[in-house]
Amino acid sequence: MSRFKLSCMQVIAIAKNTYKEAIRSKIFYVLMAFAIAMLGFAVILSFLTIGSQKRVILDLGLAGISFFSVMTSIFVGIGLIYLEIEKKTIYNVLSKPLPRASFIVGRYFGLMAVLGINLIAMLIILSIALLFFKGFTPMIFYAGLFIYLELAVITAIAIFFSSIASPVLSAICTLAFYLIGHTSSTFPEMLVPLLHNDIQKKIALFFFHILPDLSILNVSNLITYNIPIAPGFTIRGIIYAVLFSTLLIFAGCLFFKKRDLV
Repeated sequence: MSRFKLSCMQVIAIAKNTYKEAIRSKIFYVLMAFAIAMLGFAVILSFLTIGSQKRVILDLGLAGISFFSVMTSIFVGIGLIYLEIEKKTIYNVLSKPLPRASFIVGRYFGLMAVLGINLIAMLIILSIALLFFKGFTPMIFYAGLFIYLELAVITAIAIFFSSIASPVLSAICTLAFYLIGHTSSTFPEMLVPLLHNDIQKKIALFFFHILPDLSILNVSNLITYNIPIAPGFTIRGIIYAVLFSTLLIFAGCLFFKKRDLV
């Protein structure tokens, strides 16, 4: 058996185990319940709002799905590696001929599988609500694709920090990156003009280019207000998410490989 085939089998095995662990996580079900409650709240609020009910449901529904999916990604993701170390079960896993990189990659894909199923379930619930108000559009699932791409980046960030830090620090750093990712696009227009020093401006622009720009993956408003999608937008979003996630997972593998687990 080739080394590549063996590595793939190991990653799949870790991913399956991660999927089972995440499904059993209490945090997963709590956040899932909050997400469903948010969808119900969107429907109730639509009756109290002047204007298009279906637009209110669609807007709040997509926002709620995105937010709770990200929270699931962060709070489940940061515990996947730490709990293994805390319970010392990781020693049983790594005592086998299993590279640490395969462990990290398997954890990532296992969590992404859970998030994918979670996302599909919530999109179906939102679609049923919109069908009731005759406001369903297949573009909901297009928005779901970009929510999943954002989850790919956030999960990679969570896995990266969890491979080098404690859960509390990992959660803080991942949440910080999430907030920065949704505001970094304003750096050139709002932050840079406020700086008077050329060095400060260069530093701000440097961080603008290396920090994640999650606004690239935000299409909810476009879907809600039926704004046409620009040609090439989808391909650019997919490439951006895949490249950024790959770099983060690769960095996480390198740090975890050097981490002292004793």
